Amino acid sequence: MRKHVLASPRRARALRVITLGLLLLGYLDLVRGGLTAAPLLLVSSYLLLVPLAILFD
Repeated sequence: MRKHVLASPRRARALRVITLGLLLLGYLDLVRGGLTAAPLLLVSSYLLLVPLAILFD
């Protein structure tokens, strides 16, 4: 079975690192009391980047 062209190991690793970084930034901003950036970072990470990271893995 052929792998998808976009699913290279480097790209998958980079996507996981970016996802983890944005999740951490979202939680740090939430702890700091952020009301705009934190929800945007967390929702976009959980609904877009986490599924993409799983798909590319």
